[in-house]
Amino acid sequence: MASTESPGRATATTIPAEGHARRVNELRETIHRVTDEVIDAGTFHYGPQTRRLEDALERAWGGHAVATTSCTQALTLALRAAGIGSGDEVIVPAATFAATAFAVAAVGAVPVVVDVSEPTLTLCPKATEAAVTGRTRAVIPVHLHGHMADMPALNEIAFRHRLVVIEDCAQAPGASLHGTPAGRWGDYGCFSFWVGKNIGGLDDAGAILTTTPERADTLRRLTDLGRDRGDRHLHHLPGHRARLGEVNAGILTVQLALLPGWTERRNRIAHCYTAAFTDLPVETPVVQDGYVHGFYKYAIGCEDIPALTAHLASWGIQAEQVYPYLLPDQPAFREINHRSHVSEQSTAATQRLCLPAYPELTDAEVDHIIRSVTALHTG
Repeated sequence: MASTESPGRATATTIPAEGHARRVNELRETIHRVTDEVIDAGTFHYGPQTRRLEDALERAWGGHAVATTSCTQALTLALRAAGIGSGDEVIVPAATFAATAFAVAAVGAVPVVVDVSEPTLTLCPKATEAAVTGRTRAVIPVHLHGHMADMPALNEIAFRHRLVVIEDCAQAPGASLHGTPAGRWGDYGCFSFWVGKNIGGLDDAGAILTTTPERADTLRRLTDLGRDRGDRHLHHLPGHRARLGEVNAGILTVQLALLPGWTERRNRIAHCYTAAFTDLPVETPVVQDGYVHGFYKYAIGCEDIPALTAHLASWGIQAEQVYPYLLPDQPAFREINHRSHVSEQSTAATQRLCLPAYPELTDAEVDHIIRSVTALHTG
């Protein structure tokens, strides 16, 4: 990406690690229009905006869509809908956001934490197979950083052991494998539409894709304290307060149409980084054959992450370690009944630094980031 910016480190404005503030600002007029539409309609939950969002998700990715308030809620609702509860075991990867395992604990089940494997740092099929017991009921592959897990291998294991497959797609909107989108490989696909994700509302939001209208009906009841739309006074299930607001639903519908272009831009930026860093002592993300990477994060490995972080900061660039701790190392797990099969194999996941790679970056900023990383290693 050619830049007219002069070489050197001086930059008055810091390049943030995440670009959602820029995106929200660029969509300001659209957000105001959607907000006016919601106010004019006078319906703030389960209204026309939510129906349009669910219809749009089904057209884009297939399946049956249910909007909710976060991926954490989506995971919890999927586990509930699948009948998973006290004493059941659910396999989760060592490298993920803590909410993946918190959702399992929230329904009374036991998170069984297993290794991830390189180069994608997603759930290791071999480790998954080894962790299955007579109490295992489900597996939650996480599509880390936007690269999908090995779903064919994991689905084969799940089929043999009669396990429910719940995809954690929080980081994978726009990703696919062999032409099938993230969220459509398992029984349930759970998405985060938090403001900082590949598409996002103004705060927290999420959705679930599932395989049958009956499952979707159960999930929709669970989002509204077990009620149907027809009678707000009748509760069929002990549900959750997990209904998505109409403003976020409207904003997400707009962004869903923009996502393919944003995903292409993320991939172009990632390609520029990878090409520029070929001869440097850094480990760049791998996109395996048949996969489309969502590039929620562009995560690199290097010998001295603190030194690279400080160097980037001196050039006005924010970078972040997204998962510096594996799940069993989180203090909260002292209070969670869990089993850990994690070995040194997963350590690499804690040694990644995420460079800015969002579509709102300018070409000049991309070049500035490339020059910064290169300067550290070439002097």
